[in-house]
Amino acid sequence: MKIDRYNRVIRDSKFAWSFPASFTRRHGGSKGIVLVCLCIVFLTFSALDWQITVADTPYDETAAAAAPSDQAAVMENEDAAKKLLRRVIFQLASGPAFESKVRQRVWTTGREVVGVGTYEQSGHTSGQFNFQMTMHDGEGKHTLQQMSDGRLAWTRTEVAGEISLRRVDVARLDEWSASSQHDGMLPLRVRVGGWIELLEQIQLDHQLQIASGKLQGQPVWVVTATLPQSKQDHILQTSGRDQWPTLYPVKVCVVISKVGNQETGFGKFMPLRIEHWSREMDPPSGPEPEEIPQAERLISLVELYSIRQIAPPPIERFRFENRDAEVNFTNETDRYLKRFGVNVAELAPIKQYR
Repeated sequence: MKIDRYNRVIRDSKFAWSFPASFTRRHGGSKGIVLVCLCIVFLTFSALDWQITVADTPYDETAAAAAPSDQAAVMENEDAAKKLLRRVIFQLASGPAFESKVRQRVWTTGREVVGVGTYEQSGHTSGQFNFQMTMHDGEGKHTLQQMSDGRLAWTRTEVAGEISLRRVDVARLDEWSASSQHDGMLPLRVRVGGWIELLEQIQLDHQLQIASGKLQGQPVWVVTATLPQSKQDHILQTSGRDQWPTLYPVKVCVVISKVGNQETGFGKFMPLRIEHWSREMDPPSGPEPEEIPQAERLISLVELYSIRQIAPPPIERFRFENRDAEVNFTNETDRYLKRFGVNVAELAPIKQYR
C-alpha cells in the first residue's frame, strides 16, 4: 500500500524486519515482545467548532515546502497539525457511531506478526467503544480487548495464557473533574482508551508536522509526530540503556482521510493508518553483511478499513463481562487523575476515592 508523496520506506527486497525465533517459544522474552506488539496500538482540548475544516487553518502547501530555517512557517505548520488532530479527536468523540475492521503488522528482527480485529464506537460523547485485537505467533494466539461503557473502562490482555486486567472508573473521573471542566472541553470519560487516547498521547512531547498526500488514489493528510533528540537522550539516560529499544518508536505518522467514503461521504477526518517508526539502524561492524538494512525502521502499521457509519449500538455491547474472577485487576483511576491534573485531595469528602 503506497502513499504518494509520502512513501519513505526504504526497503530492499532481500531484507525484511520481523520477530525473533524465540517469539514462537512461550517464555518470558517472547511474551514480552507479544505484549508490546499488542499494546503498541495504545501507547499508554478544547473542542473545535463542528463545522471547522483544516482547509480553514493557516496551513497550505507553501508552509509544507518552507525551508527548515523559516521558523515562522514551521510553527504555522505545527499549529495546523495540532488543530487537525484536535478536529479528529473531537469527531471521534462527538460524531456519529461507526465500526471498522483493524489490521496491525509488527516487524522486528526475525519475523513479521499480523493482528486482526474490530473497533466499534457509539460516539455522541458517550465514551462507549469496543476494541478487539488478536495476534498469532505461529504457535498460539494472543489477545487485546479494550472497552468502555462510559462508566467503567477495561483492558484485558492474554499473552501465552497469562491474563492481565486493568480498569479505570471513567464515570468518577467526570464526577471529580466537574468543577475544573470548561465549556467546549471533552468530558474525561471519552479520553480514556481507544483512538482518542492514542491520538492525545501522540501529541505529547512530540514535534508535529502536516503534509498532504494520497492513499490508494484518495487525498489524505499526513501528520508526523517526531520525538525530539533531547527527549530521546533523556529516555536513554533515565532507563540506563546504551542502545535504543527496538520497539520504542521515535516517530509516529497518522494518515487522515480528507474526503471520506466516495459513496456515503462518511469518514472525513477519520484516521486510516497509524505508523510507528523506530530509530535508524546503526551501521554494521565487521564484514559487510549479505542483507542490507533499511534506512528507517517501520516497526508497526495499524490500518483501519471497512469503516462505516452505524446506528448507536445498545449499551450492553460495551459492557465488559469479567469471566476471569480468579484474576486480580489493577485499578488505574489514580493514574488518569494525575494525567488529567485532577487533585482528589481538594474535593469534598463525598467525592473521595473509595
